[in-house]
Amino acid sequence: MADVALKIREIARGLLESEKVDVVIGFKKGTLPVMSEPTIIRKASDTKDLIWDATCRLNLCNYLTGRKDRIGIIAKGCDARNIVGHIVENKIKRDQLVIIGVPCTGMADKKALPDLAGGEVTAYAEAGDQITVKGPAGEKTVSRADVLQSNCRTCIQRNPVIFDEMAGEPVEELAPDNRFADVEAIAS
Repeated sequence: MADVALKIREIARGLLESEKVDVVIGFKKGTLPVMSEPTIIRKASDTKDLIWDATCRLNLCNYLTGRKDRIGIIAKGCDARNIVGHIVENKIKRDQLVIIGVPCTGMADKKALPDLAGGEVTAYAEAGDQITVKGPAGEKTVSRADVLQSNCRTCIQRNPVIFDEMAGEPVEELAPDNRFADVEAIAS
């Protein structure tokens, strides 16, 4: 994930320096260890604040509607599908956007991490496919797959369907056995 974050920063810096975009919408570290927060970068020097990890779960498309400026936006597979919807619904024009695609292996469930830490998470780190949290229960390291959000467990579009620049190598798409098991459980 660190390589992806570096590539995002590099692309964003290039877009701002070349004046292809007025802003880049991405993520920066939040005030809590397991929370990232959306950010709008206007200066190339501020791209150093951009991050990419399993806490970047919010949909940045919410920051597109009604904007008139030229925008670079970070988009994982689910976000890219949402961007297409915004374009089709005339909420944003395609020629206003430079989409920085990010292949995604899933976002961490914000409720699972405190459970793992035994309360408030005081430190968070990622290394490859491993997530480490520290809290009242001590330090715990698990596979990302063990703490994925439920929608990420059944995602069939991990790579963006639309992008202008890609900040990483495409990942293998999933083919879950039953994407609607939770719906069937409610229905029965």
